[in-house]
This record gives sequence, structure tokens and C-alpha cells, in this order.
Amino acid sequence: EDEELRSELEKHHPVAYGWALHCCGRNPGEAEDVLQTAYLRILGGKARLNGSSSFRTWLFAVVRNTAADRQRSWWRRLVR
Repeated sequence: EDEELRSELEKHHPVAYGWALHCCGRNPGEAEDVLQTAYLRILGGKARLNGSSSFRTWLFAVVRNTAADRQRSWWRRLVR
């Protein structure tokens, strides 16, 4: 299962990176960080595909949520 997951991530990487760029305001460095964090969440089992959506839809949701988490964290630090 882990090998299949890695294969799907590799297959979808170009579009996932494009989505991460969109979610990060076209900032390549931020998009790379978000995508790496999203992949770590997925491979570490913190984000799990439950079968209610396609792999691509699920992956995009994980990337979007990861970007939103990073942005919230940044705002919290800025306010303090």
C-alpha cells in the first residue's frame, strides 16, 4: 500500500505543485514547503484517503489545508 501511495504521489506531483503554487499566492518557495509538509502528512499517516473522493481530489484538499494551516500559523506569529 505504501508503494502504491508513493506511486500516486509521483504521478500527481506536477498538478499538486501547480495547486500548491495557487494556494500560496504564486510563491514557489512557500509552495515547495507546503507540498513537502503535505507529503509528510500523507506518508506519515496523518492524512488518510477514506475512499469518498478520488485520489486527486483528496490530495488537493490535503495541500489546500496544509497551506491554510501555514497561513494561520504565520498570522498568529505576526499578531503576537
